[in-house]
Amino acid sequence: MNTICALCGTPLTSTDMLVGKNKLADGGYLCAGCFTKAVTINRDLINNLDQFYFAEITGMFLKSKIDGSQSPGIPSSGTGNYEYDAPTRLDEIKDQIVALKARLSVLANEEVNELDKVLDPSERLIAIAECINLHNKREGIIFSTQWRVIFMDKKFLGGVVKNEYNHKDIISLDQVENLLYSVLRVNTKGGAVEFKLHNKSDGRAFLNIKNNNTNYSENEFRADPSPLHAFSQIIPDLVQENVYNTNKTDSGAIIDQLERLGKLKESGILTEAEFAEQKKKLLDKL
Repeated sequence: MNTICALCGTPLTSTDMLVGKNKLADGGYLCAGCFTKAVTINRDLINNLDQFYFAEITGMFLKSKIDGSQSPGIPSSGTGNYEYDAPTRLDEIKDQIVALKARLSVLANEEVNELDKVLDPSERLIAIAECINLHNKREGIIFSTQWRVIFMDKKFLGGVVKNEYNHKDIISLDQVENLLYSVLRVNTKGGAVEFKLHNKSDGRAFLNIKNNNTNYSENEFRADPSPLHAFSQIIPDLVQENVYNTNKTDSGAIIDQLERLGKLKESGILTEAEFAEQKKKLLDKL
């Protein structure tokens, strides 16, 4: 499996890997291009990159983007300045992650890069951690906004798998810390689910969520969002899969979804009846 750049996702060359100076503290690597940009921002990184985590490097890039957007027209050639586009929604979300001092590894990059599709424009992150869902053994991230707690996994047939718990439905949040990790228990009106957090202190930020929201009136919670994309289904282990960006006129995307449905049926996740039902819904869009 090829190693990719932690920032831009570009596969690293053998030369990149041999340099040695482009390795991060959490095990990730930067490609030559991103390493050069990082050094342009902070010269100390030339010999000390291995002392910085991915979140810290991302924070430096985001700060430079913000500074660049607030100082338009400054020439960049020959002056050591670096030109950046205005921050995107994903940049804002990553900035929130940095502000939370979250220690996410490069393995969480795929989930993090989907957050702008999952979060509403007005949602903000108030807690986030890498974890394993102990109910179905899926690895991913768990995070909370001012409205909901979500577990998300990007590694399922190329789609996005997520469990969502609205704050108004959460009865309590409990945490048990062990030597190297902690277990976060989300107790809801429909039952309880546990998550093994990779860093034992990560659960502390989640414990204050319910207390901070107990005084919310009903109309302060957001309305349920409309269905995001092509199909939404409940599959075994109570995991909900949302496959993004399929519209009624995109026959190629629908055919791709039909192929994924077939794989779900072959793997035993969908029954014949469930497969037929979802297949009909997709065919109706052609």
